[in-house]
Amino acid sequence: MQAFVILATLAVVVGVVVWVVIVVRKLKARKAFEREREAQFVAEMLRAKPQAVKPAAAAVSAPPPAASADPIAAAGEAIRAALAAGRGADAAMAFVGVVAERTRLTFEPAIWEGLGRALLAQGTYMEAAWALHAGAALAGDAALAQKRLVEVAVRAGDAGQAQNALKLYATLLAKYPQSQYADFVRANMKEQEKKLPKA
Repeated sequence: MQAFVILATLAVVVGVVVWVVIVVRKLKARKAFEREREAQFVAEMLRAKPQAVKPAAAAVSAPPPAASADPIAAAGEAIRAALAAGRGADAAMAFVGVVAERTRLTFEPAIWEGLGRALLAQGTYMEAAWALHAGAALAGDAALAQKRLVEVAVRAGDAGQAQNALKLYATLLAKYPQSQYADFVRANMKEQEKKLPKA
């Protein structure tokens, strides 16, 4: 009888472990699907944006646009084209290549948002936070800019990047000392500090 109870208990434990593994995998797959769907949505928005229509005569006589001699302008064009085509990874790679001069990029808020989402999907949290914050700040939405910093910091912390999460939380408190997220941020900073390697 005792052996039966042990076997039954073992079967239940194994069943619970298997169930947890399946749920975690489904959750990860769902998150990946949602990120991809969001990137596609941004790409569709960018594609649907009305383009300036040139007169037919001008279109025939105008030479094809020359490749930009400025590497920042070329990177900007590559990022726009990649996002419009739904290739977020390519847009993220182009941005990382010029990240030191990112302040020279001139995008509208929707492009910054799309780029930020693409960077987030690649796990480049600091760059993603910068792009998402830039888009919201450029749109004049301080509340959204703060929310974006918190969102990326939480994602970085969940990914085991406590140092980056702490940097983003500190940035938020420095830029927005009266933020509505200040208490949440301070509490999360304490949690992330516990995860830092001991000196």
